[in-house]
Amino acid sequence: MKKISILILEQSLPSGIVSFVDVLKMAGAVWDKSKGFTVNPLFDLEIVSIDGKPIHYSRSLEIKPDNPISEVENTDLIMVPSSGYDISTLGPYPGEMTDWLAHHHDKGTRIAAGCTGVFLLAEAGILDGKVATTHWGYVDLFRQRYPQILMNPDQMITGEDNIFCAGGGSAGIDLCLFLIEEYWGRKVANRCAKILLLERGRDIQPSFAGFYPAKNHQDTQIVKAQNWIETHSSHAFCLDDLASLVGMGLRNFKRRFKNATGDSPLVYVQKLRVESAKTMLEKKSIGIEEVASQVGYDDIGFFRKVFARHVGISPSLYRQKFNRHFI
Repeated sequence: MKKISILILEQSLPSGIVSFVDVLKMAGAVWDKSKGFTVNPLFDLEIVSIDGKPIHYSRSLEIKPDNPISEVENTDLIMVPSSGYDISTLGPYPGEMTDWLAHHHDKGTRIAAGCTGVFLLAEAGILDGKVATTHWGYVDLFRQRYPQILMNPDQMITGEDNIFCAGGGSAGIDLCLFLIEEYWGRKVANRCAKILLLERGRDIQPSFAGFYPAKNHQDTQIVKAQNWIETHSSHAFCLDDLASLVGMGLRNFKRRFKNATGDSPLVYVQKLRVESAKTMLEKKSIGIEEVASQVGYDDIGFFRKVFARHVGISPSLYRQKFNRHFI
């Protein structure tokens, strides 16, 4: 039996804590019981916090840890659920907590975190130089705070050097199934997924992410260009003309645009068009070719390639996922 310590914080989301407990408790138990087999729980779970005191998440919801972190000498896996969705609460974390994580990582303990819980791992210094992921909505903030970490927001789950990270929301459940498979094999993980009616194989986040262009970069000429592109994104236009419109040479315009927005003008246009296409695919029943044409692509093959590059799946599959009324 593997021991798992679930570390909770005052701002942790209770749903993340409970989902970790529920899924891991089912491994080797619920499926076997439903089929009349011998029940054999595979994980010994404990909930820990920095001081072991009960944490009140609302007027009627309290979670009482089993132990403070100081009493956790040996454990096979430490799991950190979401640290909350309020950006202002994402750090600074107590040195006692980050030191504890670093100590266990040095001992070879596996450590896993989901959503904004990955920020705590970054604060502990155990992700430096490693690949990580987090909820797509916090990627920019994460990159600003921890440029030394190789953020890969496209991935739902990453793993390197005994550290595992997952995106937000239900990706925490994907992380549990992934870890069950790591310890006990695919058969056990698949049984848990079937009991919980979960779809396995969700490897990427882009289909859930939206494109929200940054305009708080203080470059007023680039903001002017962004506004113009957003108004004319479905039409063909020449970058030379756009550069002249905002009073720049083409080379300087491309450089400043990339510095300000993080994307080249071409990629920026593609992302805007794809975002418009996603909205149409979610709400309308027109064909894929018509969607492509309306957002600015006459070549349906090229549209499919661009869409898949930025979303991770085809336009048809995206529609199947997010437009249940389409026939």
